[in-house]
Amino acid sequence: MTKKTSIMIIDDEDIVLKSCLRILARENYEIDTAFSGDHALIEIEKKDYDIVITDLMMPGIGGMEVLKILKENRPDITVIIFTGFATVDTVREALKLGAFDYIPKPFTPDELRSVVNNAVKARKDESSSQMLDLMAIVSHELKSPVSAVHTTAETLYKGYFGNLEPEQQRIIESILRNCQYLEDIIRNYLDLSKMEMDKLESFKEEIDFVDDVIMPVIEIPEYSSNIRNMPLETDLSVKPKIFGDANLLKIVVTNLVNNAIKYGRENTPIKISLYEQDGKFVFAVENQGVGISADDIENRLFKRFSRLKQKGTEGIKGSGLGLYMCRKIIDKHRGSIRVESEQGSWVRFLVTIPGA
Repeated sequence: MTKKTSIMIIDDEDIVLKSCLRILARENYEIDTAFSGDHALIEIEKKDYDIVITDLMMPGIGGMEVLKILKENRPDITVIIFTGFATVDTVREALKLGAFDYIPKPFTPDELRSVVNNAVKARKDESSSQMLDLMAIVSHELKSPVSAVHTTAETLYKGYFGNLEPEQQRIIESILRNCQYLEDIIRNYLDLSKMEMDKLESFKEEIDFVDDVIMPVIEIPEYSSNIRNMPLETDLSVKPKIFGDANLLKIVVTNLVNNAIKYGRENTPIKISLYEQDGKFVFAVENQGVGISADDIENRLFKRFSRLKQKGTEGIKGSGLGLYMCRKIIDKHRGSIRVESEQGSWVRFLVTIPGA
């Protein structure tokens, strides 16, 4: 069954919302409405929308401000503007800010259907071709030079060419943080491309979850001897066979271990465990650090391009894709992923997956 396109329509006029619902009723869309930009943004935090159609002039937060906020925090959403106040300047500004298209009021049913259908088609074309083209460019043009810079900076940081002055050390630390950020983006976009190509259908190959998935990741020197001096403490009490794709599951382990190092407290251990519970297998990664608030766990975690802004993680950059991919991969392996945390102290990610 084809997944429905999820749409949020924002307008302070009830007649406009009802007209849109009537015009688009026969399409394969799942539509929600909101009378204000403020209300819509709250709902968008709770649900993944593909397209947002917003009026330009509304009390409170107007359509242009909604567009700016979405392009900053949810760039994956396609935004369409409709307005009775369209001028060349407003249209130009909206398109410059990233709007896909605009519809002047009053609009005909065909005008609305045409713009929305074009937006849906553009999203499909982008995911199937433009993204894969971008992945090839990233892979060939960025991965190797960034890794080379990272390796050189780490060699300097460890003092192989002499001790560094405090100011020099701070500069090298900044270089390392930015290299890590770039490498994370490259890896995440490459992983996302792999997911799009594989389409995450059912996996029938039997694999060893420890030998084929966990160990190849935690034995990588970047993690096992990480620069933040956070030892990986393992407790792998079981050695299960599961049905799945080892390469995709390694994406999950890589993201969880990488996040534990990046967001954890220096010189504290990262606990990695695997055990059986209620006939299934639970893989857990725990680190000490700032933790995650209950509100972020409920409303932001695992959403595409969503990044948390926790106190204590200022300056740490990320793509906002890692945990989103983890959830998609585990879902397709008939498993689940959840989080336990005490804010300001620790966080534990738990992946539950069935055995073969």
